[in-house]
Amino acid sequence: MSDATTNSNKTPVTRTIKERVRATAQKHWLGQAAPLDQKANLDEIRRQYWVTANEYYKSAIYIYDSLGVQNQKMVAHKAPFALANRNVQLFIAYSILWEAFNHIYTAASYTAFATDGPEHDTLEEERTKIERVLHSPILTDIDLAKITLLRNGEPVNSGLNRMVNRSSRELKEIYGVGYDQTLTDMDAFLQGVVEITENQTASCDWQPVSQTNTWVVKARDSAGQPIDPDSDFSAEKYRSVLKWHCFQIRNNLNFVGKSDGSVDDAILIIRAFCLVEPVIKLLLQDEKKPIIFALT
Repeated sequence: MSDATTNSNKTPVTRTIKERVRATAQKHWLGQAAPLDQKANLDEIRRQYWVTANEYYKSAIYIYDSLGVQNQKMVAHKAPFALANRNVQLFIAYSILWEAFNHIYTAASYTAFATDGPEHDTLEEERTKIERVLHSPILTDIDLAKITLLRNGEPVNSGLNRMVNRSSRELKEIYGVGYDQTLTDMDAFLQGVVEITENQTASCDWQPVSQTNTWVVKARDSAGQPIDPDSDFSAEKYRSVLKWHCFQIRNNLNFVGKSDGSVDDAILIIRAFCLVEPVIKLLLQDEKKPIIFALT
């Protein structure tokens, strides 16, 4: 759908946007009003989404467990693999685990829009899709509260706090300066992106009053406020860390391998893996299939 307007100089201005169409999603995802053979094919596609997510999940667990990354082995001389090689293996395991998550939230987005969306809607960006599967009716606070111990033996709130407190290693690698912040958005950093606050004057002009770097990726709650790294466990805190930190690690792994496979890199990926894994396990339960994959 496009919208064209003309300014005072009669110069045409055209804007093109992309939208989702519910009727098309119903046809191509759910097979609504489709011939029986076509509907059967679409049912199988959705089933394969579920099967593939399960296979990715099982493969990621197999790779992770084969590395033997218990806490007591998180020093070089006790590691069953050379650190650089082990970090590559951990990254592969985490990438595969995230692909399972990707199949889940993509399917949930399609299903929700096709079954109960507006006639036309804007496209969902990835964090919006992630947030969809982390909230009721798919995952409730009670579901997340059942996760008490992570795969690496760490209490869940301890893992969350350490992720929120993580310092930025990218800027330290480049400039030798560490910042008391979280994982850096290197794409924004390289482009010099800043957030400018402006005030409107009496003459209705806008004057900049402050400028803030937007390179830092901070875990934020649903209201957009930074999470207190020392706060008690809450389902909202768990969701925020997955949505901001764990997604950012998968999406922006610039820091991995800059220190010849450091223990620090390994701990970060292990912690992210162990926070994502139990959530995927919950999402792949049979009772979640109807609302995520439109399967009975």
